[in-house]
Amino acid sequence: MADLPFKVFDADNHYYEATDAFIRHIDPAMKKRCMQWANIDGKQRLLVAGKVNRFIPNPTFDPVSKPGALQDFFRGRNKDGVDVKTMFGELDPISERPEYRDRDKRLELMDAQNIEAALFFPTLGVGMEQSLRHDPPAVMAAFTAFNRWLAEDWGFAYQERIFAAPMISMIDVDWAISEVEWSLDNDARMVVMVPGPVPTADGGSQSPGMPDYDPVWARLAEAGITVGMHGGDGGLHEYNEMWEPTEDFQSFRTSTFKQVTGHDRQIFDTMAAMVCHGLYDRHPNLRIACIENGGMFAPRLVEELKIAYGKMPNEFQTDPVDQFLAHVWVSPYYEDDIDLIKETMGADHMLFGSDYPHAEGLEVPTDFIYDIPNFTDAEAKAMMRDNAWNVINPRSAQAA
Repeated sequence: MADLPFKVFDADNHYYEATDAFIRHIDPAMKKRCMQWANIDGKQRLLVAGKVNRFIPNPTFDPVSKPGALQDFFRGRNKDGVDVKTMFGELDPISERPEYRDRDKRLELMDAQNIEAALFFPTLGVGMEQSLRHDPPAVMAAFTAFNRWLAEDWGFAYQERIFAAPMISMIDVDWAISEVEWSLDNDARMVVMVPGPVPTADGGSQSPGMPDYDPVWARLAEAGITVGMHGGDGGLHEYNEMWEPTEDFQSFRTSTFKQVTGHDRQIFDTMAAMVCHGLYDRHPNLRIACIENGGMFAPRLVEELKIAYGKMPNEFQTDPVDQFLAHVWVSPYYEDDIDLIKETMGADHMLFGSDYPHAEGLEVPTDFIYDIPNFTDAEAKAMMRDNAWNVINPRSAQAA
């Protein structure tokens, strides 16, 4: 473990959802339209909208992969072409890793990892909206139930160290506002959405930057709460189907085409939409944190915004690059060109995230310091600690 002169604030930690995460508090009348468990051929399977869901190959998380098992793959060190599924190695019974589901055990681990605080995000939850998009009331019921489970099992600001983010969908504006209000009442410091277009009741979709969603953005901006845009199933699978028909979206199942074309398309398009559709002009206090989407989209987006502004300056109220850089924080992957991202965003708008305990994340979170050798001591501390405190509370004395 890296020996740092400060404790870190990890902006991307995960829990593994309990099997009743979506059903403990579900409205009984909505259960069949949302999530259920079924035994199929001797295996426990998750049904979403009555269909076996494959977003996570093993949604019970028993057994579960070791943290960082896929680092070599994601760092491009798979020279022998080993199938990614075989790289997981030996799995652990979930019963032997209580820190993945117990917040007090997790705090003990965080102490050992030199982690002062962390933002916590779903593992399974970020793949559920698309599976229910045809049924907006089911989305609302499922996420309402999920957030109540999350508040009970993890808390939104547990001991001011574990900051679990409740999930918000824009599929229904009135519900989203009420869920934001409930989250604020329960001390949430960040809410989480999945980047991508918002599903609409007619089966279509549109940009989250459209004025239709202004009441939600306005409440978030007024409250000073940052929105975490965490990677997940945001509908890109449907686009990929036009090129390369496959089965339902599944984590860790990819292709060379998807690697080349879709690595950051979802977050790139979402961040572009928020600028081009005037979201930050209408909500100048809004803050967005891009988590587990990588950061290589940022330099490319800045260049495209410069070009668009040069061609169509009258379509923007203010410089779109300035808008993006002022409102957005980025958490890069360890395999990214992090120096280039710093040149684009500035070290003060970068967040360290380890993705612990996921297989694609870091086995030892603080080892991220070895991926930023060209950062000054002040820049490293800002990225690995202070910026996250500022993002969840810009007036926090913790960031001093």
